Amino acid sequence: MKKVFDIGGREVRLTEKEFRFAEHYLCSFNAAEAAKEAGYSMNCARQQGHENLTKPYIKEYLQYRAKPHLESLEVTQRRMIKELATIAFSNMGDFLNPDWSLKDLKQLDSEKTGAIKTVQNQANGFGLQLYDKIRALEMLLGLVTNDEA
Repeated sequence: MKKVFDIGGREVRLTEKEFRFAEHYLCSFNAAEAAKEAGYSMNCARQQGHENLTKPYIKEYLQYRAKPHLESLEVTQRRMIKELATIAFSNMGDFLNPDWSLKDLKQLDSEKTGAIKTVQNQANGFGLQLYDKIRALEMLLGLVTNDEA
């Protein structure tokens, strides 16, 4: 039997397990863990968690429940896309001097620093790792329509 939820004037129907999955997912953002907590078999929790995240009505419920929290944190679609673009279009040259040393923080564009994943102090200087550029480009490409490409 499915529970009916009013999400902004629309009805969404979830089973008890799907509801528990969604609520646990909103706490952990880990689909496998949420599936286990919701009562799905330990053997198929990872697969079931992934499958649940692809169900349109569960996605819709998750988005509705997360919306007020995202708004309070000023997380908007525009801000998310801008952050992806920062990662996608940054390169090592943004952070390195011609002699391959790291630029001083005062020299860096504050928006570009969002592309930095890690900075490590190493024996011969600092190591710099950027977030996955290809993944960010793929995610942005998924947002571009054929007319814009």
